[in-house]
Amino acid sequence: MVFVTNTYLLSGVVVLAITLIVLWRQQKGFAYFFFFSVFWIYMMSVISVVAFPFPIGIPNPNFKPNINLIPLNFGVGDCGFLILCIRNIYENILLTIPFGFGISFIAHIKPRNIFWLAFAVGFTFELIQLIISLAVRSPFRVVDINDVILNAAGVLLGYGLFKIFGATYSFITRLFTIQHRYVFAYVYEVVCQHER
Repeated sequence: MVFVTNTYLLSGVVVLAITLIVLWRQQKGFAYFFFFSVFWIYMMSVISVVAFPFPIGIPNPNFKPNINLIPLNFGVGDCGFLILCIRNIYENILLTIPFGFGISFIAHIKPRNIFWLAFAVGFTFELIQLIISLAVRSPFRVVDINDVILNAAGVLLGYGLFKIFGATYSFITRLFTIQHRYVFAYVYEVVCQHER
């Protein structure tokens, strides 16, 4: 497992370095590099939670994927299971809040498209888990429609926080006529794009 994790980290760093070289050739600025790198590290962390660890062993010939397609069905039973369900709810939401907040710093997302992007993120995470489960023929994780909904809610919440941050940042800088330099100039540019 350590080998898989180290290989994953090394691969992620190499791909990031290559991507930054491509972005540099496209004449992106240092601030964009910074936000892109932070977002990349965040996404690597998310993928490590979503995809690892997965079982490697003898495939089960009687394997059936563990899938729940009933929204808001958490199968709540005893109190211990209820606590686990509550933890699952807030962890799935917290997992994607940074995505919703940070995506605007690396891509121009129109507000009308954020809803579809939010569900695409949740769907992609569950699809990754299903593919791994089918590949290793083991019920690696439960593929759950609730996780899609909760991940989407996290993205939407993060985007809402970004909009609040943007309005506050814009108001304060205009109120005090603050000059924008370096990374702050890029932040102001992103905030202004979302005000249009």
